[in-house]
Amino acid sequence: MGKTNAEGGNGPRRIRISSPEDEPLAEPEAAECPFVPGADAASAEIPAAVQIENDADEQATEEEMGKLQELLGELEQKCAFAEDQHLRVVAELQNYKRRVHQEKEQIARFALEGLVTELIPTLDNFERAMEVTVDSAGAECLMAGVKMIHDQLQTVLAGHGVERIEALGADFDPHLHEAVEKEESTALPPNVVVRELAKGYALNGRLLRPARVRVTVPPAPE
Repeated sequence: MGKTNAEGGNGPRRIRISSPEDEPLAEPEAAECPFVPGADAASAEIPAAVQIENDADEQATEEEMGKLQELLGELEQKCAFAEDQHLRVVAELQNYKRRVHQEKEQIARFALEGLVTELIPTLDNFERAMEVTVDSAGAECLMAGVKMIHDQLQTVLAGHGVERIEALGADFDPHLHEAVEKEESTALPPNVVVRELAKGYALNGRLLRPARVRVTVPPAPE
C-alpha cells in the first residue's frame, strides 16, 4: 500500500491510498536455460566427426604401415641377394687366388723339367763310362774324376727335386718301368726286374723317364 499527493500548492492535501492490487506486477526475469535448442545434436556431431577423423588417420596409418612393410620386404630381398652375390664373389676370388698360388707352385716345382730331361742322356753317358774296366793307374785316376763329376751332378739335381727310380729287384710297375727285355727264369717269379738298362728319373714326383728294365717271364713250355 502506498500514499500519493492529489494536489499541490497551498490547498488541502488529499491522500490516496492505493491497494497492492493497483500496483503493476514486475515481470519475472527469464531464467537462462542451460539447454540450448539444438545443442544436443551439435554436441553429438562433434564426437562423430572426431571419430571419423580418427578412423581416417588409422586407415592412413595402416596403409603407410603396409607400404613400409612392403618396402622392408623388398629391401630384405635386395640385401639377401647382395649378400649372396658378395659371398659368391668372395668364394670365386679365394678360388682364383688358390688356383694362382697352385699354378705358381707348379711352375716353381717343375721349372727345371726341360733342363733335367736334356741332362738325363748325359747322366746315362756318365754311367756307361763308369762301367768301363780300367787297367792302368792313369785310367783309374781319370775314372775317379768321372765318378766325382757324376756324383756332384747327382747331388745338385737331387737338391732341386730330381729322384732316381730304383728298379733292380723290384716288381715290375708299368707306371715307373719300361720293359725292354725279357728273361726266362724258374728261380724268380714273373715280372721281377733283374737288370736296369737305363735308370728312370722323376722331378718332384712327376715322372720324367721310366726306368728301362729287363723282367723275368715263365719258361716257355717244351
